[in-house]
Amino acid sequence: MDKEVLRNWLQAGYIDEGTLFESRAGTPQGGVISPVIANMALDGLEAAVYASVGASKLARSKAQLNVVRYADDFVVTGVSKDVLESRVLPAVRSFMAARGLELSEEKTRITNIAEGFDFLGQNVRKYDGKLLIKPARKSINRCSTRSGTSSKATL
Repeated sequence: MDKEVLRNWLQAGYIDEGTLFESRAGTPQGGVISPVIANMALDGLEAAVYASVGASKLARSKAQLNVVRYADDFVVTGVSKDVLESRVLPAVRSFMAARGLELSEEKTRITNIAEGFDFLGQNVRKYDGKLLIKPARKSINRCSTRSGTSSKATL
């Protein structure tokens, strides 16, 4: 991560309706540069996760670790809750802390795939051994609220 480039982006400010607004605390949420900055800050996360179980491909294979990342959202999958809690989670926290970041306690959870989880507006869950990915309930509710319709019948 090029810290000088990152620092310049974070202090560049932004323009709204032709007026330059200074920024000392970062970029606006949802700004076009936010995903790029998140990717810069989280570059190397995958390597840190894989290193948490050992340096060899065999160790990674046994732990069945996978990382899926999109901007500042990510999911780590593994063979067991124990591996994720005792090895991967501390490695991720350490990686984040070195960058002045921390995991959101309300968004961070370790769960079995049979219980499922939401990621990027989708629900990922195994039903009877089959992996199904479908729109998350929150996403469906948000769509029905925006369109002015409701999934509930009212009188």
